[in-house]
Amino acid sequence: MLQDQTDIELIDRLRTMNRVLDRIVPDSPDHTFEKTIEITLEAVAHQKISEAAEILEHALRADKSWLRGYLLLATIYQCTEQFTQAITTLGRGLNICANGFRLLSAPRWVAIVGGLNGPLVHKRLRRNAERFKRYEQIFRHRMVILQIHAGRLDDAIEQWIALEGEHCV
Repeated sequence: MLQDQTDIELIDRLRTMNRVLDRIVPDSPDHTFEKTIEITLEAVAHQKISEAAEILEHALRADKSWLRGYLLLATIYQCTEQFTQAITTLGRGLNICANGFRLLSAPRWVAIVGGLNGPLVHKRLRRNAERFKRYEQIFRHRMVILQIHAGRLDDAIEQWIALEGEHCV
């Protein structure tokens, strides 16, 4: 009975998270993983939690830049109290954000884009940078919570300081 309640809570949490992310950081139209999310939710609905995690892991191996996938997978690990795996998953997502920022600010990329002064190019760059920033903040907030649950208080404080530093900039 308790397992059923946990599964229902997990599926509700995943659905809600997906809807919220659609609003605040929507995936680009050419980069959809809707089918993967549907299959994952179906597995959770049938109480196949480990299968749902495997589906997301497979999708992330296929496309390491799918930031939403890291959040969904970390949520599954969190709800099944696999805090170390959830923290590791969020860490992978944070690394993708850092790499994205580096790529967008690389001298070669800036030089190439510098010659393209169209508003569409700058809008896309700004949108990608904002997307990485939002995901980074979400990952860091979740990381703090998970580190507290895992008893890693020093790490949680370090993440919190990084978050506060972002807000001050």
